[in-house]
Amino acid sequence: MIRSFAMNTTTGQLDLGVQAEAVNRGIAAKPSAIAYFVVDPKSMKPQIERARKSGIPVYAAFGKPDGFDVDAYITLNDEQQGYLSAKYLADHLPKGAKVAVISGPPTPNVNAEMVGANKALAEAGVTLVGDENQQRNLTDNAAGGQQIMQGILQREPDVQGVFSYNDDSALGAIAAAKAAGKTVLFTSRNGTKDAVAAIKGGSLLATCDIDPIALGHELGQAIVDKLAGRSDLPVNAQLPAPDTSDCLITSDNVASWKPYEEQIHYQDIKTG
Repeated sequence: MIRSFAMNTTTGQLDLGVQAEAVNRGIAAKPSAIAYFVVDPKSMKPQIERARKSGIPVYAAFGKPDGFDVDAYITLNDEQQGYLSAKYLADHLPKGAKVAVISGPPTPNVNAEMVGANKALAEAGVTLVGDENQQRNLTDNAAGGQQIMQGILQREPDVQGVFSYNDDSALGAIAAAKAAGKTVLFTSRNGTKDAVAAIKGGSLLATCDIDPIALGHELGQAIVDKLAGRSDLPVNAQLPAPDTSDCLITSDNVASWKPYEEQIHYQDIKTG
């Protein structure tokens, strides 16, 4: 197995060109299968079509390709997860409280998560401040979240709550709020070890565990079944998403949560 990343090392942002180069390298290596992250549903069409014409099955994760075929794809219940995490935030704030949203790269899964989050916040009657399209953490890390939160606090110093699309951004935002001496409630999504530590420490209200182990197992099993000749899935089959209807990690259940590193044995996969 070989893995690669769609991150531009110069800008620190997701880069479709970098991803295309990685897929091209993958095709040249003539693997038994390729799995890729759907950063943009319409991108990678030439690469994916060339791979499948070469007899290489292709599987898409975190989104459904648009305008070309793959052997199968899998998504998370992104909208539901965004809804649950944002609702938990709103439930712990007074009605009309000022809430900001930190969004991320405009990938299909992030966009769907934002739909759910905004729905929950609208239903709760909070006051949304700022523009989430101007508050996208394109670096996808804590440093970017911290920078965005600094901007939010400059414009809205009395903001009471923040929903963040992922844990790293939330942790960066928490650092910014602490540095400014502000008390702000935060929720996010992913279920990372660091986020769980923040919940135990009281600085993060909740995170949604996306259960990447279940998603990866479902995707991996589909690939194994294809290579073993056991698969009868139609083209563009949608694989079942993990059930994350009970995804929230809060102070009520954080003591029983185990980090992914303790749930499975990680393999060291070469980067190339």
